[in-house]
Amino acid sequence: MTKKKIISIILIVLVILLLIGSFFAYQKFFKKENVAKIEAPVEKNYFEINDETIGVAFHVSKNFERMAGQELQLKNPAFVYGFTAKSDKTAYCVLSQTKRDKPGAMKATDLRDGVLDAVKKSFPDVSLDAEEIVIVGDNNNGIKLSMNYTDNKIPTIQQEVVGITDKNATFVFCTTPKAVIDLYKDNFSLFLDSVRIK
Repeated sequence: MTKKKIISIILIVLVILLLIGSFFAYQKFFKKENVAKIEAPVEKNYFEINDETIGVAFHVSKNFERMAGQELQLKNPAFVYGFTAKSDKTAYCVLSQTKRDKPGAMKATDLRDGVLDAVKKSFPDVSLDAEEIVIVGDNNNGIKLSMNYTDNKIPTIQQEVVGITDKNATFVFCTTPKAVIDLYKDNFSLFLDSVRIK
């Protein structure tokens, strides 16, 4: 054999050994990384609430804390759940539920008008900024509204989701002074968009 052939064979063997070594090193590293991912689950930044007694499930941010039952009842006896931002009690989210007198479907426009009429009783200057149809459960559509009004001379934003079943009407809303809405937008969306009514 010539010297060139020997050097070529040695180089080919070295390249093959290098490729095999790289493959096994990659496999070993990749498997360790996957095991680490399995062992360290991602911590959720929200609580999951599933209340079978009223047929409602939703998520609420860990930046919010639950209102005391007495405080909630003083605001409104129909309020079932309430949460305030830990750092600002003027930002809060509420879930309320009322029994329906007449079962059956309702038009989205009727739901919208009913909500606006109810809010208008407390805040006559309420105006509607946006509305859309949303899914609030299996084969169950609801509406999502964004409203603004003045509360004690403070411009305020209220976002609300309403869904119905034959038995109940469920109202889920969040409110905050307009000046700080950007601080709570993600928390409000988490709460409102996660609501499922059974």
